[in-house]
Amino acid sequence: MSIHKYIKENIALLGSNTYTAPDIPDKRLNGALTSYAPDVNLEHVIAIKDSSILLSGKEGCLFVGDAVYIKTAFEKPIQLEYEAIEGIEYYTIEKETKFGKIKTIGKVQVMLKNEETMDLTPHLVNVNLEGFVQLIQGILKEGEEGKEFVNTSQVTPLSEMSEDIKVDYIKLVANFTYSDDQQIDAREYAEIVSLISRIDLSSPKRIEVRSYISNTESLESTEELLNRIQDSVEEGSFDILSKSLFKDILYIFGKNNPIDTWADNKFLQDISQTLGMEEEEIELIITAIKNDEAILKERKNDSEIKKSMKDIAAKAAAVGLPMAAIYFSGSVVGLSAAGITSGLAAMGMGGILGFSSMFTGIGTIVLLGVGTYQGLKKITGISQLENNKQREFMLQAIIRNTQKSLTYLIEDINEITRQLSLEIKKGNENSTKIEKLSNMLNMLSQGAHINSEKQQQSQVEQILTTLPLTLDVNRLNELTNKPTLEKIRQFILSCYVALPVVVMDNERSAEKEEFQIREDLTLEEAEGLQECFEKIEYNKVAQAAFATVTGKAKNMFKNR
Repeated sequence: MSIHKYIKENIALLGSNTYTAPDIPDKRLNGALTSYAPDVNLEHVIAIKDSSILLSGKEGCLFVGDAVYIKTAFEKPIQLEYEAIEGIEYYTIEKETKFGKIKTIGKVQVMLKNEETMDLTPHLVNVNLEGFVQLIQGILKEGEEGKEFVNTSQVTPLSEMSEDIKVDYIKLVANFTYSDDQQIDAREYAEIVSLISRIDLSSPKRIEVRSYISNTESLESTEELLNRIQDSVEEGSFDILSKSLFKDILYIFGKNNPIDTWADNKFLQDISQTLGMEEEEIELIITAIKNDEAILKERKNDSEIKKSMKDIAAKAAAVGLPMAAIYFSGSVVGLSAAGITSGLAAMGMGGILGFSSMFTGIGTIVLLGVGTYQGLKKITGISQLENNKQREFMLQAIIRNTQKSLTYLIEDINEITRQLSLEIKKGNENSTKIEKLSNMLNMLSQGAHINSEKQQQSQVEQILTTLPLTLDVNRLNELTNKPTLEKIRQFILSCYVALPVVVMDNERSAEKEEFQIREDLTLEEAEGLQECFEKIEYNKVAQAAFATVTGKAKNMFKNR
């Protein structure tokens, strides 16, 4: 067991309020680094014990690969390198109180290799002393068994790992796609290319992957690939990487099968056992995959995204699965790990964008008052549009990823075309190879078509984040009540479909028509709809509020 893994598995010996990377709350991490470990690279932090009364992280113990940093109130910080420790012990002394009672006091003493001794007791307030000694003794024992006291990153995403690790990771995913029918179909290949795009695989290594995928006779064993990766990464990182690998394979399985039937697939069964996956971990990964897809399919707004991400984070904490493991290679829908960190606001959804810059007309805010202004936005439906910033960001990132994937696919098509042309010139003696290359070219073309459709749909969805999903017909009629705007009104109406909905009115149910945006909008229609709404200023607060109230008043008058 590595030093890093030992610390993570035993940090709880120090008592409550202990955290391990990569799930250390920012407040605790920032507090510790600024208070008593300013020279430590935050990526090297393995675990923290927060002993501060206010839980600020400014007091306690911070562990890295080669040392522990300790701080308590009114004492100077201590940096204790494991290599410098000869031994450590816990002992007790008895002290008589002023009331004549005997009190047993625990003490911690560390012996250094330079023959100095240190009393650590005053520095370990609110820390389990026996647990601290046990943890340090365990670290020293691991060192005696040949484990190195070195600092390594605890949060390196797959995109920042070595090219060789990335290649072996992709090869493992490719092995799965071949495992069921000895071939890779267009949809599977498109997803592999999307993964390649998310992890930023270099051009020379993409050629290596392409060669691997196109030559089934050269497939390496899954066991060999896993062993090679395991030998290349730190033990704690492999645990996260392996769970991410299972997630990516599981996602591709779900593109052609009900994802909940994964246990019926022998490859998934075998690799889940090899990787030591727990059933509850797999269920959580499935939940995360479904959530990623639902954000887009169900057009979740920012509030809904925030809630679902918090739910997943809570479940991840309950089963002991770091969120970093779920998003180690990025999101299955096309977000890179970096995109998730910034876009989903470091998994906590903090930093949701403000909306004030979206609107002009500050005088309106001053005139009506902020409360009234917010109320008008809610009445006119504009506040709902403002609640789509996170989904819009995700769609922008997905579009970028898809464009990059299309570029890679075009590179693949050009290369296979070149190879096919060379084989044709050689004559018919290589007809088997020609057939194989032709099939590969056909599969690549289909993959490019799938990605092109995905990009166009993502562009449509991005535009929809700025459009009302439910149309206020009264407002529309009032804003387009001029002959010159008749065609605009008709076009907008053509992009919506009237659906019957049941509403409650004075405890009675009644049916009315509600105009919902069409599900089959083309990119051209979505762009045209966006331009039309901008032209009639449908989403300007003052105009929208006036038109809504006027339209409803006219409608009531007509119905009398």
